[in-house]
Amino acid sequence: MGKEPTFYFDRMSMEKIEEIVKKNAERLGLIILDMRIRGETIEATLYRKNGELTVEDLENSTRLIQEDLTRIGLERAYSINLFSPGLDRVLKSRAELDIFSGKAVKFSYLLNDILVTETGILKGNEGENVAFEIEEGLRLFPFVNLRKVTLFEGEFKDRKKGRERK
Repeated sequence: MGKEPTFYFDRMSMEKIEEIVKKNAERLGLIILDMRIRGETIEATLYRKNGELTVEDLENSTRLIQEDLTRIGLERAYSINLFSPGLDRVLKSRAELDIFSGKAVKFSYLLNDILVTETGILKGNEGENVAFEIEEGLRLFPFVNLRKVTLFEGEFKDRKKGRERK
């Protein structure tokens, strides 16, 4: 068997593919956090805001995307790789700060030119600031001073061991 042909598409075709992925994620109540098309591979990171993302969700999304690609004549042009955000995802945009509101995070920020790292519960955007619940209570940090916000995998490691985090 020979290798499948390589397909090259213009900008309009790429936008159509992105539209297909978005439409099918939304049909299943999913949010696209990241999406890119690299060569012959469609990659997307999906999330369910009010519930757990399952393997079945990823399988159903893949099936729906493949069906739509087939309808436009691209049934074997792309492989589809869909992912969950992961336990230690770095939040990359202000929109993600709202999407993951209520989750435990580790965050770093500049304070007087010193990099400080803390853990807390992300509360989301509040104007030009980002709110976090930390031991001292609710604190607002200017978005421009934040250097990194990561879902805090320590919470998940402790749960696996049967311990509650304090």
